[in-house]
Amino acid sequence: MDLSGQRVVVLGGSSGIGHAIAREARKSGAEVTIASRNELRLERAASDIPGSRFQVCDMRDERQVERLFEESDPIDHVVVTAAEVGVGPVSGLRKDDVQCNFDSRVWGSFFVAKHAASRLPEHGSITLMSGIAAWRGLPGEAVGAASVGAVEAFARALAVELAPRRVNTLCPGLVDTPLLDHVLGDEREAVVRHFTEKLPAGRIGTPDEIADAALFLMRNRYVTGTTLHIDGGHLLV
Repeated sequence: MDLSGQRVVVLGGSSGIGHAIAREARKSGAEVTIASRNELRLERAASDIPGSRFQVCDMRDERQVERLFEESDPIDHVVVTAAEVGVGPVSGLRKDDVQCNFDSRVWGSFFVAKHAASRLPEHGSITLMSGIAAWRGLPGEAVGAASVGAVEAFARALAVELAPRRVNTLCPGLVDTPLLDHVLGDEREAVVRHFTEKLPAGRIGTPDEIADAALFLMRNRYVTGTTLHIDGGHLLV
């Protein structure tokens, strides 16, 4: 099934995984709106996806999220990929660091669900984003694990509350995106080499592979309340 004539909103669609999802949804025939808080990056991203629209929206601000959906045409699918990344041992983190992470991942997902749900038809869907830290304990990722774990629990309950509208979570492993460069910095090469040797897939993932999974969740109307792992076998090792 393609997405011809359906409307898709991607929050965090200006780069990385979100941009790949928006691009592939557009290729599949959807009318796509990209939302992000960085207007310059949004303009560049939209120019890469002919026919797409864009709107500035900071997910941490409920009023901006509300306005995004008020000003949108009726929508069929919403995908949330935007999130702050806070990395570091608990002992070295401040409350503000933790708050920022939860504001984007947990509260942002809540705001989107709250204001998008009434705009979705019965066949509509919401796809949220978690991460491997929710399932595998990683040094320096305790706060991240808590926030993405909360997103997964939220999505499962929301799938029941909003039924028959569907709610699912994508759980990617290590993916080759600009965010990875930002998080790992000078350690990027060593970390990628480590996972290349460790993962059953023999490499890290690509944004297009995560986008393919996101489109599957939009298309398949029998999948809801599920966390879909796209991690190269990370859970196995």
